[in-house]
Amino acid sequence: MKEQVEWRRGLRKSWEAGILDMAKALEKRGMATSDIVATIADVQNISQTEAQKYYDRLVVTG
Repeated sequence: MKEQVEWRRGLRKSWEAGILDMAKALEKRGMATSDIVATIADVQNISQTEAQKYYDRLVVTG
């Protein structure tokens, strides 16, 4: 059970790192924040609100 929790935690961190990498790459290309958030939402199949929360959290800490 503990191994499964750790595995899920690692998977989540990897997923979030992927979002950060994508956001940084899109910023480097000059994409507007609103377009980056929309792209994250589309690619990750999440709501724009959730994508914005990830973007805000990850970009601030990244």
